[in-house]
Amino acid sequence: MRGEDRIRPLSNPALEARAVTDGTRTLMVVRERAVGRASLLRSTAPVRVDTAVYERALKECQDWPLQSIWIEAGPDGLCLTTGLGGVCPLYLAHSGGRLAGSWQLMDLRAHQAPDRLDEKEVTRLLTGTTRYGHDTLFTSIERLSERSTAYADAEGLRMVYPAAAEHAQPSELSEGTDGPALVGALEALVDHIHSHRPLVPAQTAAQLSGGKDSTSLSLSLALTHPGAITPCALLIGGEAGPQQETRRRMVIDHADFADDVTVPAANHPPLAPGGLRRARPEAISPLDEPHLEAADALAQALMARGITTVVTGFGGDEVARVRRPDGGPVRTPTAPTWCGERVRDLLGEVNTGISPATVAPETALVALEVATPLLARRGMWTVAPFTDPDLVRFGQRLPIEWKRDKRLLTERFAQRRLPDAVVHPVLRENFGHLMNRSIHAYASGLLRGWGKDLHLIDQGYLDADVLTKTVERAALSPDETAPYRTGLFLITSIELALRAL
Repeated sequence: MRGEDRIRPLSNPALEARAVTDGTRTLMVVRERAVGRASLLRSTAPVRVDTAVYERALKECQDWPLQSIWIEAGPDGLCLTTGLGGVCPLYLAHSGGRLAGSWQLMDLRAHQAPDRLDEKEVTRLLTGTTRYGHDTLFTSIERLSERSTAYADAEGLRMVYPAAAEHAQPSELSEGTDGPALVGALEALVDHIHSHRPLVPAQTAAQLSGGKDSTSLSLSLALTHPGAITPCALLIGGEAGPQQETRRRMVIDHADFADDVTVPAANHPPLAPGGLRRARPEAISPLDEPHLEAADALAQALMARGITTVVTGFGGDEVARVRRPDGGPVRTPTAPTWCGERVRDLLGEVNTGISPATVAPETALVALEVATPLLARRGMWTVAPFTDPDLVRFGQRLPIEWKRDKRLLTERFAQRRLPDAVVHPVLRENFGHLMNRSIHAYASGLLRGWGKDLHLIDQGYLDADVLTKTVERAALSPDETAPYRTGLFLITSIELALRAL
């Protein structure tokens, strides 16, 4: 720290902050702690070393096996690099020769304004074509995406993408490898990934929504740390609510978990008056978790339990995804009817300027960007084992017949003798009905009140007349909102954030 220049890492036992200097350059790193990994970096204040030791410390950062961000400060400016990265996004803004950064997009609101919207990113959001890369909602802010590098000096900020990650294709099982052996290999790999981090079981929660991905990871943790891992979830309620609760209880009864922590999502509906998006719009990003109000209530409940680490199932779809060797065709999105000409003119550009192929699935990185900042605000670190390179590659190489319908995870549950109701739910479990109600009850009122006085209308992103007709439909009943709920939610959340600037 020098004068007003400072770096304030997230205070969490899963992370460490270290620094070293050779007198000309200073290296600062924030990274996940790694079990059994000797380190040259042991001090939070820059320790003076010779050039050879400094270069070894830099190489250590580059080779660190877990999540990490490191910063080099020298005579020519700053260089920021993230290794595997992606679990918690880092947003960067440069102005007046100074660089600011945060894991929370709205911390950089001094660099935001309604007339600084990035038109491609707005188009991606409004057409449901979210892509991963350096672009953010604002032209004045960049995202340090996984394995990327940012160079900052008095003149400005330059972002550089990494080379595309290599991806494996499905392969054949070696002779004699059967279902139990494959399940055993998956379980051993997941346990190995968990062992990389110094998890404190009593301070660790596992998201157990009821899906196959989160259930599989939760089981692994509970089997390794009997009676210590806290299961947690948002309860969806509605028609499928009893099914979700029954299925979760079956898993918890089957394994040895600590006491369950749940929050009924209906008690904290999106966009409700007094909720976070309405009460603190200046602090809430349009990219934050749609069910932020309920998710934050769950985070607070976990804080009260003393939880510091939350293990999630994001990225598990990779075990069911079949990649084409050529990557497949690039999809050009279609625009919802309420989109303006500006969006339609940009449809062909939404897949440009994005990150090259990432190590972890792009969908997982996008999901983590949505979910992890709210946990970080409450002092908790997110762990996503399905984004680990070894598990990603394992999923990529699975034979196709073991990917369909997540057959491998299903086989694992069968071997663990979990009830069929856990593996094959009759009803779909999601939050759609809750979002329908929120759009009907809250978003339609906000949008009606704003009328045509929207930043997105003024800038040509929305057709005012079509949007008005859509809002009137949504105001009729929750069922009428279903086809429009995602779009109307995004429009409302973006507008709330812009109006708070």
